Amino acid sequence: MQTTDLSNLLERQLGVTDPPVAIAFVDEPPPGVPRTLSVVPSACAFWRQAEQGTFYAAAEDHFNCPLGAMVMGFPLGEQQVAQLQEEVGMMCGISYVREEEVPNVPKVSRASAGIVYGPLAGFPVEPDAVMIWCTPHQAMKMSECCGMINWAASPAGMFGRPGCAALPIALALESPSQSFGCVGMRINTGVDESKLLMVIPRNILTTLTSSLPQMSQVHQQMESHYQSRLANLPQSP
Repeated sequence: MQTTDLSNLLERQLGVTDPPVAIAFVDEPPPGVPRTLSVVPSACAFWRQAEQGTFYAAAEDHFNCPLGAMVMGFPLGEQQVAQLQEEVGMMCGISYVREEEVPNVPKVSRASAGIVYGPLAGFPVEPDAVMIWCTPHQAMKMSECCGMINWAASPAGMFGRPGCAALPIALALESPSQSFGCVGMRINTGVDESKLLMVIPRNILTTLTSSLPQMSQVHQQMESHYQSRLANLPQSP
C-alpha cells in the first residue's frame, strides 16, 4: 500500500479538505518516531495534531480522557478508573448516557503500549486504520464505495457517542464505521460542525484505489441524470 498515493486519492477523488490521518497500535515506539510532548484533553485531540506530523503517544498520554483511553484498549490505573466512574456517573445523572449502555461501550481488543499517529501520506508503518473528516456528501460516496449501503444485506449505521468508539467498531467488524461525533469530540478536536468522522480499517484501504474512482464516476453519471431530468421538467403554468 502506497500511503501517499492513497492520501492523494482521498483528497482528489473524495475532496476531503483535512489531511487523512493514519493510526497504528504498537508494542513499542517505532525507530525514528518521536514521542509526543503534548498534553491533550482526549485521545481524539491527537487526531487533529496528527494532521501536522507523525508521533507516538503512549497509553498514559491518553489518560486525561479515561473514557477515550478505555475505548483505545488501554488498561486504566486506579486513579483513571475513579475518574471514569465519576464522569460516567455524571453522564448518567444528567441522562446523557443510559446506565445499561455503559458495559457495552466498544473497546479496541488488541493490547498495545501506545499508538502511532500521523498523516496518511508517508506514514512510516502499516496503518491499522485511517480517519477522515467527511461532509455528508463525501460520507455518502464513501459508504457506497465500501459497500455500507446495500439493502440486499444489512446497511451499516451511524454512531454518536463516544465519537472514538467508531475506531474499535471498524477494527472489530473490518468494515468502515462513521460517527456523528459526541460533544467531547467536537470540543476537543475543533472539527467543523458540518463534518462527521469516518474510520476505514486496514483491510479496506487497498480496495479504494479502484473502488473510489469507479464510484466517483457513478456519482457523476447520477448527477448528470438528475440535472437533465430537472432541466426537462415541465414548467409550472
